[in-house]
Amino acid sequence: MLLLAACGGDSDSSVPGGPIAAASARASQAAAWKPLVPGTSWQWQIDGNPINEKVLDGVNNARRMIDVDMELTDAGTIQRLKAKGITVVCYMEVGGREDTRGDAGRFPDSVLGNPVEGYEDHERWLDIRQTTILMPLMLARLDMARKKGCDGIEPDLDDSYRQETGFPLTRDDQLRYNTALIAAAHDRGMSMGLKNGSEIAAAMAKVADWALNEQCNRFHECGGYASFIALNKAVFNVEYMRPDGMTLAAFCPADNQANFDGILKLSSDTLSALPRAACRFE
Repeated sequence: MLLLAACGGDSDSSVPGGPIAAASARASQAAAWKPLVPGTSWQWQIDGNPINEKVLDGVNNARRMIDVDMELTDAGTIQRLKAKGITVVCYMEVGGREDTRGDAGRFPDSVLGNPVEGYEDHERWLDIRQTTILMPLMLARLDMARKKGCDGIEPDLDDSYRQETGFPLTRDDQLRYNTALIAAAHDRGMSMGLKNGSEIAAAMAKVADWALNEQCNRFHECGGYASFIALNKAVFNVEYMRPDGMTLAAFCPADNQANFDGILKLSSDTLSALPRAACRFE
């Protein structure tokens, strides 16, 4: 089973025949999940407030996606959005544990690392090498997403190997973990993207179904996602007005030229329904 192969072993996940190659082959054979391709209008609301179901109603584009919080969004809301022809992606944290989540008590201290910078009061990094403990917890979250009707998964903190987690995580650890999660999402009929992680984008492009990036223009990281576009996989980019006064005019020409689907939101710590402005199709 791919999940077991992805979770174990010390082989380089980027070499032919490894779990990434296996997952890519599997995806090409039986794609039960809905693909997300360049030219998809999208909205991102994970602030915990009731979802604004009308934001994409006036968008002149048949391809529309909304990204919502999986745990905090009820199945009825998801089904209403899908009835409009909108693909629903559900936010799910995979590299950290928030103590505000319903399953927080199921994570033992042995897998909890340093506090996540900026969220020190309620969030800690996970030791993604401990898959015997973590994978059942993540699979339970994926099962909840499937039950609610999510079409895809936004895996937050899936680039933890680059962070000060408190664990000696490696790039290969990250690739194995991400690949196992994507395979599990596919088993449940859902897509899964790459969240940020520009340094591993080229390695993950054949496995992840799309990419979501925050502020690649501000941090000069957009080039890392060209491999997704080359495979006709959407790159969803969001830039923020705060703290630098970013505007559509400042980044949309670059996003449009790269065939990214760019939007402008207020800030990373709000992500409410509005304000929202898009680079194209609107």
